[in-house]
This record gives sequence, structure tokens and C-alpha cells, in this order.
Amino acid sequence: MPGPERSVALGFVDLSGDKRPKRDKAYDIVEASSAKLEDLPFPEDTEFRRLSLDLYNFYVEDLPDFTSKNEGMMKLQVNTRNPQDLAEIPTDMTFVTKFHAKDKSYAPSFLYRGVFRNVLFREWFNLRIDLYELDTDADVYYDKIRSVIDGVPEIRNLDVLAGIPYVGVATKLFDGIIRTFGRNPDDHIWGEFPTLQLVPVVGGAFLRSGIYVLFEKKNIRKKKKVPVEALGYKNGEVFIKKGLTVDRPNHLLFGILIQAHQA
Repeated sequence: MPGPERSVALGFVDLSGDKRPKRDKAYDIVEASSAKLEDLPFPEDTEFRRLSLDLYNFYVEDLPDFTSKNEGMMKLQVNTRNPQDLAEIPTDMTFVTKFHAKDKSYAPSFLYRGVFRNVLFREWFNLRIDLYELDTDADVYYDKIRSVIDGVPEIRNLDVLAGIPYVGVATKLFDGIIRTFGRNPDDHIWGEFPTLQLVPVVGGAFLRSGIYVLFEKKNIRKKKKVPVEALGYKNGEVFIKKGLTVDRPNHLLFGILIQAHQA
């Protein structure tokens, strides 16, 4: 029987007043809804803000493959406005990347990856994150991938396997590639669409400049829950605090910068 999508949680690195993480200093990770984020500054005297998002790393503890050699695709999607006409309906901006990674290792092509720049929003924005595990070596299907790309004229001459952000057409492209490969229902590992807000409802997630970590709530190998209190951050990596028996879960580490937008 196919398994369901895995449940994830969103954490935030508590820098405790430091503007940037300091070398060899350990920091706590708190829930993105923690009251600690409420006092962090954000641009207030402006109608629109600009958001940038960078990927830092993606750690693979275990993906549902028959071997320890995993192959997958990740899609990140946000909506943004045209700076020349802010009254227009927001349009989707999507980033797609393919990766290979063994269990208990970091996937390549995520290090300091500038994904989105100058995403315009008012009080909140949505961040959709989809993770797929592919069952078969993608190189065998490269011609099929090219056939999907050739069906989207705007990106016919671009290399999707390099992981380039596309505006508008990337969702269509990504879905086409997944359909071409064929997939089982349990191949869709993550399918989250959180709303991050400058002033969230009670219990909602805060949108602030800083470092976020999206992590699975349960370690698949040991079938143990992974509470956010078990996680720490040091030297660019997430670690499990001493004295705890859980392993690191699959997780994505990324950074957000919020700035005022001058029309």
C-alpha cells in the first residue's frame, strides 16, 4: 500500500540578538509560531515589501527507495507582483531542481543557492514546497525530459536539470516531468503550502528575516517523533542536541530576507 505524504514542521533559528550566526556557536531552533519571533523587526512603514530566499542545504536521512541512492526533484513556489503594476493579480514564481543523494548525506546543488529575489508582497506570502522521490535513474529518461521541455516554448533552450528558477511556466514543466517519469502515490514526499505572515493569527507562523528549517516530524528509521526542541543549529548545519536518541530527520535549511519596497 502506498504511504502518505510525510508530515513536516517549520522551525526558525533563534540567533538571540546576533545579526548573523557566529562560528562554532550553537543556537536553538524554535517553532516558526514562537512568540520569540514577534519582537524581531520588519519593514512597517511601507505598503509593499521585497522578499529574497536562499537555499542553504537539504539533508537526506532516508527517502523511500529500494536502495540508499536516492534521486528526487524539489519544487519551491511563491506568488509575486509586477513592480510596474502592483494592482495586477500576483503571478507564480517557481524554482525546480533535481538531485542525487545517498541516505544520511547532503544533496548537492543546494549550497547558498539564490532562488528568489525581490518577491513583492503586502502582509503575508505563501511558500509551496514539493518533494518527489524518483524511482528510476533520471539519466535514462533524459530524452523524455527534453520532450517535456520542448513542449514549453519559453524555456526550450534552458536546462531544467541545472535548477533554474522560471516564472509562470515552471509548474507546468515540473508536473509534466513527473507525469513523464510516472510515479506512485507515495513518491510525493512533501506537499506543504504554509502561509507566513508579518502579523499572524494566534498560533500562526511569523514571517521574519532569518534562517528557517523545514523538517519531518518523525524520523523514519527509528519511527520516533522529532520535537523542535531536539534541534540545534551550528556552523550552517542542523544537529541533534546531546543526550537525545533520535536521528536527524530529512530537512531543508533556507534563509529569508525582508526589505522595504520603494514604488
